[in-house]
Amino acid sequence: METINMAELDVTLLSEIAGQEENFELFSAPYEYAAVGNQCYHIAYSREYNRGGIVLVGSGSSGATEWTDARSPEEVLIRFEANEMVR
Repeated sequence: METINMAELDVTLLSEIAGQEENFELFSAPYEYAAVGNQCYHIAYSREYNRGGIVLVGSGSSGATEWTDARSPEEVLIRFEANEMVR
């Protein structure tokens, strides 16, 4: 998982944190089943709210963001991949 800047963040996820950007850290994480080089996850995580949003980006993604309570951005990714999102 690596830190990314606001200009790199998926536009749908960016629109969902609009006006609250300063409360979020932004990350990119590899997508294990990537069929093309541009597939990955984008995560916006707030330590203040212990909440994170995640979206699969790149070719073939739905663009849908999922949100969950979590103690870290890593936990957001783990929950998403295990289909255990806590809403």
